[in-house]
Amino acid sequence: MTERKGLENIVEEIHNLIESENIQVGDKLPSERYLKEKLNVSRQSVREALRALELLGIIYVRRGEGTFLADVDSHQLFQLIGKYLIRTERQQKEIIEIKQMIEAYVKSKHDDDSMDVEADDNQIMKKIYVLLDKYSQAFKS
Repeated sequence: MTERKGLENIVEEIHNLIESENIQVGDKLPSERYLKEKLNVSRQSVREALRALELLGIIYVRRGEGTFLADVDSHQLFQLIGKYLIRTERQQKEIIEIKQMIEAYVKSKHDDDSMDVEADDNQIMKKIYVLLDKYSQAFKS
């Protein structure tokens, strides 16, 4: 290989590839060979990056079938972050306060019929709310 890249860079490039090729949840990722050639790295480097993404719950492997993009809402990454990265009571309170602010915002949008609520905005707010809810649930367990 002509260029030596770190694991983080390879993971980032795989992420960029997923976005640029519009790979959706449940879709099969390109083969290791394709990724190796596209990213100009060794097959071992591709495998390490894919293992890291699998550990994070971003992708999953079906033996004999390939590697697929996982549904981020369905894995335990949020609980891991909640338990191991957000450690102080202040951080926990801030997450809960943000969740409450989003709840209040969404409620105010639905209570006021004069405000036009775009579907995309609702979907984004819903995803943010779900993520914050998962974080706050991690504090309780």
